[in-house]
Amino acid sequence: MDVDKLSKMPLEGSYAIWNNRGGTGKTTLTYHLANKFALKNPDKTILLIDMCPQTDLSHAFLGDDENNQDYVSQIGTLKKDPMIFGDQKIPKTVSGYLDLYTSNGLPNNVDPRTFLINVSKFNPQLSRNLYLLCGDASLELVARSLEQKRNQHASLSQFGPHAWKSITTSLKQFISKISERKGIKLVVFIDVNSSSSIITEIALAASDKLLIPITDDHLHRNGFEYMFALLYGFSQPSNVYYYYRHFSFYFRAQEHDVKLPKIHLILNKSNKSSKEKNNEKEWDFIFDVYKKNPQAFNMRKDLEIKTLEEFKQEFVIDLSEQASTNQIVRQAVRSHSPLLTVKNNNKNSNSNNNNNSTRNSSTNLNIISTTSSNSSFNKNPKIVRSASPSPNNRNASLPDVNLNIVNNINKNKSLCDGLNNLKQQDCLSLNNSNQNLLNEELKSYQNEQNAVLYDEILDKIVFSLSK
Repeated sequence: MDVDKLSKMPLEGSYAIWNNRGGTGKTTLTYHLANKFALKNPDKTILLIDMCPQTDLSHAFLGDDENNQDYVSQIGTLKKDPMIFGDQKIPKTVSGYLDLYTSNGLPNNVDPRTFLINVSKFNPQLSRNLYLLCGDASLELVARSLEQKRNQHASLSQFGPHAWKSITTSLKQFISKISERKGIKLVVFIDVNSSSSIITEIALAASDKLLIPITDDHLHRNGFEYMFALLYGFSQPSNVYYYYRHFSFYFRAQEHDVKLPKIHLILNKSNKSSKEKNNEKEWDFIFDVYKKNPQAFNMRKDLEIKTLEEFKQEFVIDLSEQASTNQIVRQAVRSHSPLLTVKNNNKNSNSNNNNNSTRNSSTNLNIISTTSSNSSFNKNPKIVRSASPSPNNRNASLPDVNLNIVNNINKNKSLCDGLNNLKQQDCLSLNNSNQNLLNEELKSYQNEQNAVLYDEILDKIVFSLSK
């Protein structure tokens, strides 16, 4: 066997994070999941592709420069590090690549890695094995051009009769070229726009597995029916849809032999747990879709699923809405930081840990502080707050959050009883101040607990991706 072929590592997985409705937290999830996966797999190359015109994922990773100028817009407008191709300057973005590919094909002398950004060079808080194909605001305009080129007559297209397939799989070919490099173990995460457009179709065609975050708004029959109809061509919601089905992405993908991703996980962000009985009708519908169309799901060969409970165990992870939208999780994205970071073992850190021994007894991770009102604007926020107590205490009523404050309140109440009215008012005022401190501490502590819970859920997802 060719030795060179043995040294080339195949693509280990490409995951599209997508729902055909907005507001599911796709970008936040993609950001934290990629960071977690990179941290747990330092031997792998993690590629992020921002296929949303809003470019929120790119901004979360790159942030601003020392002059508070947005890196993403500077890259997209050729102010930062353009790629030189002949006498052309091409932005190192999704749009730059798609425009070049659909105009000239990908020339042999252009290495696709040229378009990638190692995010740790912009943001040293992040893992060195994270790379980004940056989004840009011109993606929607480029999409109109792509749609026109995709439907060109064979005699007019540089791709001949294969224009539809070549353009639809343009991003897949980009990924394939990178995965062919020697020694690369490539894992790809694609943040997919919710709208049904050619950009969404290109992103879905580039992935082999699908992660679907859902919320209360999506957890009903219609939400899934339209999504399954759009991507897999079944559960058509109306006769009109059936009549025009030959225009659908699914129909055309089949016609042109374009492989579509399989559902790997449904990430339930609904306030209703997937285990609640009053929620069973929706899950019965999803399970029914699975039974009729198991080929749409990423099934393990050795697994046979017969019950709804077995289906949930394999394909559903409850992603608590309270945990995924809490202050620390959102602030980490705004401040371009990982959610949890390995604790610094220097002396100062150790002394700080001793002062909070009841709060970090079972973890070697720190959470970014939420105590500073300006911290969300810092590019490199100080990581100061310890993570959590032992798992057994994580969901307790938190009576020991700050025992000193509680003891002071009780002590002052006893002292107040023996004072005259004037001094009693002063004493009660002090108690109120202490009570406010306790409330702030409780709020901070609960945020930390939710962040740790979110991190544990990310661990579950990463484990599922590694199966």
